[in-house]
Amino acid sequence: MRKALQASLNLSPFLSFSRSLCASRSAPACLSSQPNPDSGRTLSSLFDSEEVSEEAIVKHLLSNQHDPNAALKYFNSVKVSDGFVGIDPTCVMLHILIQSGSTKKASNFLNPSFFSEPGTRPDVLVDRVIDASTRFGLNGRIFTYLLRSYVYSGKVKDASEAFSYMSLKGLVIGLHTRNQLLLYLVRSNLFAIAQNLYNGMKSKGLSFNIFTFNIMVKGCLDSKRLDEVDMYLKDMADAGLNPNKHMYGSLIRYACMKRDLPQALRIADEMKEANLVPTQFIYNTLIGACVKEGEIEKALNLKDEMLSHGIPLNVIGATSLMKGFCLKGELNSALDLFSTILESGDAPNKVTFSVLIEGCFKLGYSKKAHELYLKMKEMGIAPSVFNLNTVMRCLLKVDKFNEAKSLFEEAVQVGIPNVIYFDILLHWLCQKGKIEEANNLWAKMLSCNLKPSVVSYNTLIYGLCKRENINSAMALYSEMRQKGLTPSAITYSTLMNYYAKKNEFHKAHNLFEEMQLLGIPCNEFIYNTLINGLSISGCMSEVNEMLSEATKDGFVPSCMTYNSIINGFVKAGNMACAAATYQEMCKRGIDPDIVTYSSFIDGYCKSSCCDLALKFLNKVNRRGLKIDVCTYNTLVVGFSREGNMEAATELFHNLKQLGLPASAIVYNSLISGYKDLGEMKPALDLFDEMSALGIPCDTALYTTLIDGLFKSGDENSALELYNGMIEKGILPDVITFTVLTHGLCRSGQGERESAKKVLGEMERFGVKPSAHIYNMLINSYFREGKFQEAFFLHDDMLEKGIIPDEYTYDILVGTKPPVADERDKQRENQDYGLAA
Repeated sequence: MRKALQASLNLSPFLSFSRSLCASRSAPACLSSQPNPDSGRTLSSLFDSEEVSEEAIVKHLLSNQHDPNAALKYFNSVKVSDGFVGIDPTCVMLHILIQSGSTKKASNFLNPSFFSEPGTRPDVLVDRVIDASTRFGLNGRIFTYLLRSYVYSGKVKDASEAFSYMSLKGLVIGLHTRNQLLLYLVRSNLFAIAQNLYNGMKSKGLSFNIFTFNIMVKGCLDSKRLDEVDMYLKDMADAGLNPNKHMYGSLIRYACMKRDLPQALRIADEMKEANLVPTQFIYNTLIGACVKEGEIEKALNLKDEMLSHGIPLNVIGATSLMKGFCLKGELNSALDLFSTILESGDAPNKVTFSVLIEGCFKLGYSKKAHELYLKMKEMGIAPSVFNLNTVMRCLLKVDKFNEAKSLFEEAVQVGIPNVIYFDILLHWLCQKGKIEEANNLWAKMLSCNLKPSVVSYNTLIYGLCKRENINSAMALYSEMRQKGLTPSAITYSTLMNYYAKKNEFHKAHNLFEEMQLLGIPCNEFIYNTLINGLSISGCMSEVNEMLSEATKDGFVPSCMTYNSIINGFVKAGNMACAAATYQEMCKRGIDPDIVTYSSFIDGYCKSSCCDLALKFLNKVNRRGLKIDVCTYNTLVVGFSREGNMEAATELFHNLKQLGLPASAIVYNSLISGYKDLGEMKPALDLFDEMSALGIPCDTALYTTLIDGLFKSGDENSALELYNGMIEKGILPDVITFTVLTHGLCRSGQGERESAKKVLGEMERFGVKPSAHIYNMLINSYFREGKFQEAFFLHDDMLEKGIIPDEYTYDILVGTKPPVADERDKQRENQDYGLAA
């Protein structure tokens, strides 16, 4: 058969055959109808020879041209026997099918295998068909069917080349075929070739219809070449054509892709004015565009309009509306629509479930998200990794770790999860401080042949730093670099932040230098971390240097930056530099926040400058900022220490009016302030208020009140309070017993023996007496002239291992006057621990 093919390439043997054939034709439109002497021969007799020539095949086909079925049967038999029949017989057979009106058979006649044979290159094949058409008087439509066969065989590029070559040869192909060719080029993502063909057709003055422009506009939209749409619309207008339904659909899609919803709606109105009802696709496009622009009401109106035209709402339009409801926070409306779709029998798809699950996650409906996930699986829709990730986040958001873990393990078994899926669970575990479980998950990830990402390493490093396991965190950092992963700014900021908070600034700075060597750009958080680290370390002289370097690198100091610097100066007690930093901050146009003001209030209160602290409180109130309970506590404590109980009490009432809970520290400070002023009634009222509110009273508070009652001369109330303290299970300490001893010793001779009994009480509670307690007792006996009792107490001190101090011997040798001078009072307060 290969010899026959080679012979077919030499056209001379066929010229005489062509001339004789043409001479015998009775009409130019048909082939010769002369009886063929071979027509009566059987197929088997035709195959008796070793091989059949193309001339013989063509001759037999021509003899059966009025019986296309017989001709096709014969052609297929030769094809099965000898393989490739040849271009001339193929062209003749195609002609017979076209002439007989068997368009379907003609369209499917040339299969893909034909175009893979030698000699079927588009330009060569077109030349051979032209030649065969001339010699055998073939139907001109053969060229149309040749192009269609190229297209149907998936050889769209070859079809384009064949068309161009036909045009070059002066052949004119029908508009329908031209449109088909353009359409298949667009569908095959070969729009650039389609544009070249279109321009060629236009340059030759070939006509177009509305379908041509539909195809070209669709190509622009599919290939995202929106700027070229107007060119085809202009050509359409120049051709005097009006848009049809499909063109309106394309124009609406065009407007929606440009995010021009008003234009899309205007085109839809124009379409309706032309008495054209939008299709379901057009309505879905408009509904989707409305949802994207947040116009859910317009989307619902379009849905109602569509239903009024008898067009049902399908799952695509419904999914868009569900998304709109979720964006508006109306999850119940979305779920109601979901139920309606299920009842209508229109099955939701993966996109529908994804929209609802994501909506549940964002709106906090974790349980419902899990239910939708289970429903999705029940309906046989395979969840995507995205769905799994979202449901996992939902469960972890409400701390349903067991359910999340179960879902995770199920996904691992079927091989769905990726690194991101592991990272979600890892992040939750690290946030909760569950490092052991996080390490186990890490091992599981490695066993699944998944390579941890930079995000994975950052997450675990964060968890380790949170648990103060810096050695393991640094080991992970080293492993990360060994595996060729470049740490990110987050990696460094996490480690540097840990070292900064631990007052190990040199280690934080070493990491900063490593980061610079790797060329990783510093972000605002890293610079703030370094400046904060210097401030915590008290290296305030180096802060300005660091700030200057950072500014040169393009860093713009923020309120957080200045807060760190101000806080550093406040802790160092340098309020002048803190104030100067505040002024610089304001000059740069950076507004102070509540952290700024709180730092100054704390600093001025601790510096006994509560009047200045109050000015900053007034600034807070003028700016409408909300101060927290800690700052109010600081102010109350500060004014109480200064003895300004009027201001302290006013702030205390403000605290209660704002609904902020006063702490035990605030009550203790107020009570201590009133005690120092000798005003025990308001102090005891506050004590009763504390008890009524259930605020626990500690040993220090009882000691303060006992001391105040003794100093006000109310020994009985002081002792009652002490007994009440013991009954409530609050154990006295050495300061409590010091206060009792001091109070009883000063109450006169009758209470001196009671004071001595305090030593037995201390022994009962396991509290070791101090030298000061013995000094008070010894001094009391010396004042009464009872020297023997005084020396007995001295011996008791030595037996109990309590070393007498200088003050003890001053009393015993008589150099210490047996009176309470100013020095004695100061010593008492220091030993009581009440001076603060």
